[in-house]
Amino acid sequence: MKTVKTHIGRRAFIKNTSLAGGGLVLGFSIFNSCKQNEATRIVERELPKEWFDINSYLKIGDNGMVTIMAPNPEFGQGVITSMPMIVAEELDVAWKDVIVEQANFDADNYGWQFSGGSQGIRRRWEGLRMAGATAKHMLKEAAAKNWQVPVTEISVSEGILKHKATNKSAGYGEMAA
Repeated sequence: MKTVKTHIGRRAFIKNTSLAGGGLVLGFSIFNSCKQNEATRIVERELPKEWFDINSYLKIGDNGMVTIMAPNPEFGQGVITSMPMIVAEELDVAWKDVIVEQANFDADNYGWQFSGGSQGIRRRWEGLRMAGATAKHMLKEAAAKNWQVPVTEISVSEGILKHKATNKSAGYGEMAA
């Protein structure tokens, strides 16, 4: 093994690395990456004045905003996003109109509220789908009753209930009341 002698002293090394590090700090700004865009917008419209509880997992505001309860705690597995997304998909509501809220511990309403072993989605997905589908059907029934048409003729797209034959439509917020 050969030893190479350098001519850089300790003080010169510290001075040079400090200058290089300072240049990197000046060239990088965390705030440039914090511009508001579609992905970072939290709520685009005003929060509802009144909420209507649909089931343990859902409440719908008078303006159509939907709050979905995330039953399991978040420990880095993404359940606080993925579980509400399952409900939103079944409910057929736009993700921009969804607020996710961490549910309190309540074994009677939510059952198994544990996060570990990647079991959150595996154990809960079917119940979450049923919660979203049941709420959607309840809202379709409310629209059918209100418009006096068969529930099978009501369609839903991104939180808007429609009846093609009569050209009637209403948001989830109107029917949730």
